[in-house]
Amino acid sequence: MEAFLLCPLEAYNGGCQHGYFEYVLGRTGSETEAADLICSSLDESFSSKFRFYCYHGVGHGVMMAQAYDLEGSLSVCDSFSEKYRIEGCWQGVFMENVNAAMRGQARAGIFSEENPLKPCDKTEDKYRYQCFINHAGWLMKVFKNDIGKASLSCLAAPAAYVNSCLQSLGLMVSNPSWQGQILKRPLDKGTNELAAEICLKFPPAYVDQCVIGAVDNIMNFNELYAQEAAGFCTLVDEKYRHLCYEKIGSNLRNQTNDSLLVARECDILGKPGKDFCLKGAGL
Repeated sequence: MEAFLLCPLEAYNGGCQHGYFEYVLGRTGSETEAADLICSSLDESFSSKFRFYCYHGVGHGVMMAQAYDLEGSLSVCDSFSEKYRIEGCWQGVFMENVNAAMRGQARAGIFSEENPLKPCDKTEDKYRYQCFINHAGWLMKVFKNDIGKASLSCLAAPAAYVNSCLQSLGLMVSNPSWQGQILKRPLDKGTNELAAEICLKFPPAYVDQCVIGAVDNIMNFNELYAQEAAGFCTLVDEKYRHLCYEKIGSNLRNQTNDSLLVARECDILGKPGKDFCLKGAGL
């Protein structure tokens, strides 16, 4: 447990947590034993995101241990007791599943180029959000990194999950490693400027979902530092800015239980960002 806590949440997009769980899994008798050893002692003094991401790492390890058996892995996740543990595990399972698909190593029949939304549109409803919010990698593979076409494909998702599918793609637009692949040109502007440009490739009625995903990704890497994401907010169309700042606030609140720290970080943004940030944080 103490060794796991040395993993910084913001580093390598959770890669340290993923790898540590895989290490422990190889030295314990079962996935649930490994999960209990690492994650069960994380009480409410830890942020909701930290606890969630612990079980997210569990999900990656479960999927590997189950030899990429999607249904079997989700069943293991279902055995955990609390909602955040179960959903964190689901998310790790689906992310690992897409990682395998991008490497060409997924189990046969799980993904389909003829139906790019599979397996998310075929799985049980309770799993669909976590499936769609991690589906972007497969869509980009199918559509050869054409994010316009990939985002259009999301509109065929079940109505309740169109936004999560689009937000999954939005997570990529503020990632420099994806920006070059999407734009197919040298990165001739700042990361935030390129992200705002790429969002305009989404269907016009759904640019807001791209903005949400872009902010979530920026905050994943910057944790409690809001100014980078706020810089992105100043570049998007004014009609999306309130939503952009609210997402900063909700991300800050998930990162820490210290409401005073969240309030101070929102305050740095100045008007009107501060007020929307506080609203998003529920303060």
